[in-house]
Amino acid sequence: MVSEIENEFNNYDQYNAWGPIYQEIKNEAAMQAMDEELSTAEARSAVNRNKNRYRDVSPYDHSRVKLSNNVYINASLVEVKEANRKYILTQGPLEVTVSHFWQMVWEQESKAIIMLNKLIENGARKCYKYYPTSAEDDEDEMEFDDVALNVSVVREKQLDYYVERILLVSHTETGESREVIHYNYTHWPDFGVPQSPSVFLKFLMTVRQSGALEANVGPAIVHCSAGIGRSGTFCLVDSSLVIIEKTHDMNSVDVRNLLLEMRKCRMGLIQTADQLRFSYLAIIEGGHSILSNGNATLDILSDYMDSRSKKEDTPPPPPERTTSLPTDRQPPPLPPRSPDLKKTKEWEDEEDYENQRNSSKDTDQLIPEKKEEDNSTFRRKVQREERRQKTQDQIDRMKKKQRESELWRNRRSYLAPIAIGTTLLIGGLLLYYYYF
Repeated sequence: MVSEIENEFNNYDQYNAWGPIYQEIKNEAAMQAMDEELSTAEARSAVNRNKNRYRDVSPYDHSRVKLSNNVYINASLVEVKEANRKYILTQGPLEVTVSHFWQMVWEQESKAIIMLNKLIENGARKCYKYYPTSAEDDEDEMEFDDVALNVSVVREKQLDYYVERILLVSHTETGESREVIHYNYTHWPDFGVPQSPSVFLKFLMTVRQSGALEANVGPAIVHCSAGIGRSGTFCLVDSSLVIIEKTHDMNSVDVRNLLLEMRKCRMGLIQTADQLRFSYLAIIEGGHSILSNGNATLDILSDYMDSRSKKEDTPPPPPERTTSLPTDRQPPPLPPRSPDLKKTKEWEDEEDYENQRNSSKDTDQLIPEKKEEDNSTFRRKVQREERRQKTQDQIDRMKKKQRESELWRNRRSYLAPIAIGTTLLIGGLLLYYYYF
């Protein structure tokens, strides 16, 4: 049986709708930020402007990470309650913010840093080199006297798609030391997507195996250059797969609403329509591997992704989606809208449904958590239904515009000879009148 998320993906892909869908999410996120009056005053204050890598990427005041002594850093705590996940999404450190970055790692007790960019991309510096390495021509220890921290490299392992480093962070005043894992995924272009979902999922499983994303440790630090595009994609895929693991149901994930909730914590998460499409692909593939392996451990899933990635060493690029919509293609039939849905016995009304569930005391004694889950399921069904209809309306509008454009081109091809003939006739008459 095809899941809702696969239906959404196929529908968007079939009608080249990723651009409009992504724009809808951007607009809705902007509206919800205005409605909830999400402020970025601290980031935009004159004293902190030089600490932001990009002028249009600022952390919201309510979710920004606050360091001791009221030090500002462009970083946001993104909490996904449904998945019991917390991440700190931040920009690639600047030279003036490196010590504050390590102060954040120390104070938040983070176990891992997940770096999804290279230091230089397309000839531009995207991140200051804030970490030591074991390279012979590089320093293997860095000192940050203003925050009383030293960072040294314990070991470093170069792999096919990423580099894994174990860094030792030491507080010079207390003498305390902690090991922090530094993952640097090196095959993800800026504003782009990885070539293969399988390779990316293998990397994600490796990070998860370390325990760095679990609730019993400090939130993992996730960054790219701006801390919104690649970082947002990573967190969206991870959270979605956690939800699928918990529920054993692909239909339990509502990608659009999950992304909108995450955008309330940090603006601009996922920067392109291609990144949105890749998120769907990775969630679908990762979800199927989780469900097909039942209660498999992360080791088994990692082996599964490893076998997939070996088959995709040189995967083809995603198919082009810039062609015009075919006029003879009809969209797949949509399920009935929510008013029709409410006419059925099981879903006549959300309240009636709950009453019906509660009426059977022998078999359906609902605890509050279960009741909330049923309400959430009902709301997701209605929201998906409304969104499907909205998408269908948008596809119909796009097809209508294309038909009107083609009709106008046809008319213009008929009118052009008439217009030219009329022009020549009038010109001839004028010449005849002028000379004769």
